[in-house]
Amino acid sequence: MVPGVMLIDEVIHTVESTTGQAMTTGGHITMAKFYSPASPGEVLTLCFDTRADASIAFEIHANNRRIAAGDLSPAAKTSTC
Repeated sequence: MVPGVMLIDEVIHTVESTTGQAMTTGGHITMAKFYSPASPGEVLTLCFDTRADASIAFEIHANNRRIAAGDLSPAAKTSTC
């Protein structure tokens, strides 16, 4: 797997487990930007924020260096009524 894809995959799984919002089925990445490579063994920090429209902005940092940032859009909620 490509390293950038692995980072985004970890973001998606962390957001899903933390928020309960489905991302892997019906959700999508609306934007992702990679700023700096992460080195093997480097400790990374993920910060994310859920906006009013339910989209999620995220950033990945290593110390004070931004590694990646982007936006995720969760799956649309369906009504059972």
